[in-house]
Amino acid sequence: MKMIRIIKSKILTLTLATGMAATTASAQPFSSTYDFSLVTASSGLTDPTTPPTATGLTFGAFSAGGYVGNPNAGGRFTFQTNALGSANGINDFSLFTGSLDITKYFEVTLTPSVGYTLDVDTIAFTIQRSSTGIRSYAVRSSLDGFAANLAASISPANANLGVGPGNEFRYLSDSLSSAQNGSLVTLGAPFDLLAAPVTYRFYGWNAEAVTGTFSIDNVAFSGSVTPVPEPGPLALLGGFGLLGLVMSTRRRG
Repeated sequence: MKMIRIIKSKILTLTLATGMAATTASAQPFSSTYDFSLVTASSGLTDPTTPPTATGLTFGAFSAGGYVGNPNAGGRFTFQTNALGSANGINDFSLFTGSLDITKYFEVTLTPSVGYTLDVDTIAFTIQRSSTGIRSYAVRSSLDGFAANLAASISPANANLGVGPGNEFRYLSDSLSSAQNGSLVTLGAPFDLLAAPVTYRFYGWNAEAVTGTFSIDNVAFSGSVTPVPEPGPLALLGGFGLLGLVMSTRRRG
């Protein structure tokens, strides 16, 4: 019996040391962009453009939640009837009265394939507004039930954009309505080793009028997917060999 216990201990040691790590898994980086090239003023609430692709990962289509009808323009994801709160000619955000409307958003879901884990590192995108459009915007995720804004920064630097308290992106000048690059969301450890779908929502508010727009474009997700390691053949063979020795010892006993 003592010999059997020793052999069982060796089987466990071999499995832990080499079994689960014998097959090396290499992370496969991706940088995939939604360009909304097929969005039109009649394409409805879901982006008809084919989503990007990456090995081990499924990108869903962007959709608009809480909006009705169609985009107000083509070639980007853009809708009217956003939450109000700003006023014409005012650039002092302390005077704005609006707040994020949790019922209106653009959303997309990323789903790791079976046998893969997903790390999402950053989300970069272009923002645009009409002359009476939104002045504040943010990104949230399903990992916390869309409770908090994700870490926001402007990179590369853009003097027309900024970040306020609570990771609130800001369109700083009321006089501008052109597309602006530099909005960047940086994701940390909670977005590593994901084995289940994760959804991201983009919110815009503090518009000047109900006809003012909230537009996003060139939404780029960067990160990596990693195959889940499987037991290596050496560990399996070793384990089976030791198991056979246990059985043989029992028969002799």
